[in-house]
Amino acid sequence: MEMPLVNKCTATDCAFNRNETCHALAITIGDPLHAQCDTFCSASVAGGDPDAVGHVGACKMTDCRYNVNLECQAPGITVGYEEDIVDCLTYQPV
Repeated sequence: MEMPLVNKCTATDCAFNRNETCHALAITIGDPLHAQCDTFCSASVAGGDPDAVGHVGACKMTDCRYNVNLECQAPGITVGYEEDIVDCLTYQPV
């Protein structure tokens, strides 16, 4: 199984974000109530691998149409701000 790519991330204040590209090797999405990016981290140092593009490692949003056994099956996702929380904008409840 291929992990879906983080196609775009507009949370430019995240340590893993460079030019709206996620460089964490794998991110986790969701808590039981919100499709937030659990990997989001504001720090003064750059995180991740600058030569890699982030993937979705796990998703805890069991009610998302793309979630199968806590794994994302979307072809790719977009991450960004939904109000003041960094969310998976691809999340679609069933």
